Amino acid sequence: MTPARELRERIASHNRHAILAAGICLLGSWLAWLLAYGLVVGLTLGFLTSIHGDEVVDGRRLLSIPGWVHPAFLAVAAGLLIWGSIDQRARRFRPVDDRPIVGWHIFGDIVLAPARLTFGIWSHLGAVVRLDSRDLDQALDMLRRIRSEKRCSRSSLGAHISDVGRLPRLLEALQLVGLIDLLQQDDECYYFIPSQEDETVSRMAGMEQRFS
Repeated sequence: MTPARELRERIASHNRHAILAAGICLLGSWLAWLLAYGLVVGLTLGFLTSIHGDEVVDGRRLLSIPGWVHPAFLAVAAGLLIWGSIDQRARRFRPVDDRPIVGWHIFGDIVLAPARLTFGIWSHLGAVVRLDSRDLDQALDMLRRIRSEKRCSRSSLGAHISDVGRLPRLLEALQLVGLIDLLQQDDECYYFIPSQEDETVSRMAGMEQRFS
């Protein structure tokens, strides 16, 4: 198998997982929004029951949900999406929190679940990698350079690519498929091959595996 074909199959496998994850998020978001809608309707009927008593219990009002329920739910959904968007931006570069699993913070996680699952659809679809033949050749060349030098800075990699705008896309693609990793040190970004992928990258780069 040629290095380009092996890299292409690695990307195809990653894309299948990304699309599958997007499908799971789609199903999960649909169920979450359906549950939220049922909760709003249930609370509305409960509120009407507490006000009208026997009229609701007997069914005389149960079949006619007030017209304001649907606009109210849409307003709640829009509020959750806005809150979820703000929360997602705030958490984007925040390290993982080590607070206890059980606590009041879970309430916010549960409330924002529909919005987060909805955003997850686009996040997973956005992780789909698309590289043409030229991109594959340059990606393999970058892998060879990183593999031979053990660790390469972003600026040094950019010096070997004529189209500077292509560099971030190639680095992101290689990170998404797990062939390189990123280390930030001294205000510089360094890329290296993860130890578990060293053999794979050596095979793709056409290098003989070396053991120290």
